[in-house]
Amino acid sequence: MINQIGRINSPDLMGRDTFYKIIELKETHLIGNDPLTVNHRYWVPECCDIHDEEAYLEPLDDPDYNIRRHYTLYRQKFNFLTAIEITSARENLNLTLDEAALILGLSASKLSGIENHGGLQSFEQEIQLRLLTTPDSLHQHVQRYHALIELRANQADMNVDALFAKLEKINAK
Repeated sequence: MINQIGRINSPDLMGRDTFYKIIELKETHLIGNDPLTVNHRYWVPECCDIHDEEAYLEPLDDPDYNIRRHYTLYRQKFNFLTAIEITSARENLNLTLDEAALILGLSASKLSGIENHGGLQSFEQEIQLRLLTTPDSLHQHVQRYHALIELRANQADMNVDALFAKLEKINAK
């Protein structure tokens, strides 16, 4: 069922004032191969029928609104860490983004995307990211994969001694 929830005036691509109907409707999409149903919001030019899906535009003032709603629901429903929780856990351990990514076996760009609300972590990545919230488990992980982490830190021109000293401080807490 389509609900018109408002009306807004916003410039079109040519800069002309254009009126849009704001609508919401329930839609189901696959997120990480898992179906989720959430209310999506669209803008429809006032001259178009709200039942014409071809006229639906992502909210012009927030084009990522609908995907963020899906990611939020996914994280809530499946108990995934939020971007803020991940960043906070990493910062509480005094790890840089590059250091945390290396230790967890993620690319720095992937971790940055997750932390900056640009992406949703996979289930496998969620398991790795949870290590940031449990220092004892992170320490065990680092001990188990010490040689690989050292090799990759050297390849990335990281100060290996400083990294492992930082990790030892985490374990000492």
